Amino acid sequence: MTKVTRPHKAAPSRVDFPGTDLTVFVELVDGELSMTVSKAERRVYRVVLEQATQPIENAWLADMFMRDDRVHLGNLCADVDDYVETLNIAQG
Repeated sequence: MTKVTRPHKAAPSRVDFPGTDLTVFVELVDGELSMTVSKAERRVYRVVLEQATQPIENAWLADMFMRDDRVHLGNLCADVDDYVETLNIAQG
């Protein structure tokens, strides 16, 4: 008999921010923590923390090496606008 391994997939947590069109989804699957930020129901940012459930040796020093990313939504909008301008709708 063959053992069947199924990936563990928990239901994502969802946070809606009242008065905005922002939503954050957080999900832990097979030790990877993923966070997706949506604006107006479209994904604008995603980060995956691999090996999220693994212990960290010398954890008391971890904050010194913390990643801190800043995403400028205006830049993303400009990139989308530039891309749309290059599309030739007549080509189908």
